[in-house]
Amino acid sequence: MHGASRLFSWWMPRFDRERFNVKLYALKRPDPSSRALESEGIQVSYLGKSAPNPTTLLAFLRVIGREQADILHLHGWISANYGRIAGRLAHIPTIMHEHGAHPSVPKAQQIADRLLARFTHTAVAVSKAGYDFLVEKRFVKPSLIRVIFNGAPIKEFAPADPDAAAEEKARLGIPPGGPVIGSVGRLDVEKGISYLLQAAKRVLAQVPDARFVIVGDGPKREELEAEAGDLGIRRSIIFTGFRSDVPLLQSLMDVQVFASLWDGAPLTAFEAMAAGRAVVTTSVGGLAEIFEDGRTALVAPPADPQALADAIVRMLTDRALAAELASNAGAASAKYDIAQTVRNLESLYQELYDGKRTASA
Repeated sequence: MHGASRLFSWWMPRFDRERFNVKLYALKRPDPSSRALESEGIQVSYLGKSAPNPTTLLAFLRVIGREQADILHLHGWISANYGRIAGRLAHIPTIMHEHGAHPSVPKAQQIADRLLARFTHTAVAVSKAGYDFLVEKRFVKPSLIRVIFNGAPIKEFAPADPDAAAEEKARLGIPPGGPVIGSVGRLDVEKGISYLLQAAKRVLAQVPDARFVIVGDGPKREELEAEAGDLGIRRSIIFTGFRSDVPLLQSLMDVQVFASLWDGAPLTAFEAMAAGRAVVTTSVGGLAEIFEDGRTALVAPPADPQALADAIVRMLTDRALAAELASNAGAASAKYDIAQTVRNLESLYQELYDGKRTASA
């Protein structure tokens, strides 16, 4: 499940159903992420639109009419494009929710955003970096943007049972007592895992019994596995693929690393804080807002494997520092509980609903 789908799995059960009737629609057909949501008891309806075309707009309008929708909350660029038009035609407010802070936007999307700027009712950014991205790259008026940080279900990321953790460590082939450095996230360019592998080679030169656990899947997985082989460190790198038991795997990690080249506010950052991990992160996007260097994490510049390696080794060798930063991060995680995110969304929904009723009175 990618980030947005995991958010939906946390949001949907937490909405106040006495006040809000929230329904989830997928633009395309069933896929592994939506099937995972359904397996958790979350109902997903599908528009079945595999490519942008005029019928997509009609599908949006049919949903609005069938559900008698008061608000359309849009995730993803294609959904935001058609949804903003549909909302204007149906006279209901829309929320364009931006989860990232990309370095660039495709030319076609830039054109669409310029044309649709006057149709943008409200936008949500998940960090200040996302706010800047909406203004500078997607041409949204600052007055239309709300910053609502993501979060995580803090209580679900408590340390795992020691016996279960030891059993999993043995199953993965991690030597007893050997330090574990981990990364959790989608294996794609923006996560900077290539730089983490280059850093790993430097770390292993100083801490040869260390193991690196890379949790997640994505389009770059085969390429990254090949790179680990080319670097001569494949035996020390464990690629787990997609795992649903992230809290268990995090409990094995002495250090959790975010090597991102750019990022909005990754959910794994909040999970790492809640789990009380010692964190090494790059100074990009929302990560730079969530973590404070020397207080809740050690921060390195992006695309700098030597700086990343130095920070990891420092965490492994200065255990008092690692414990202090992890403790501080755990305390700071309280303000990123997913329940607060949902309450903030509910407040926005209520505000937009009340504004819609006033406008139609």
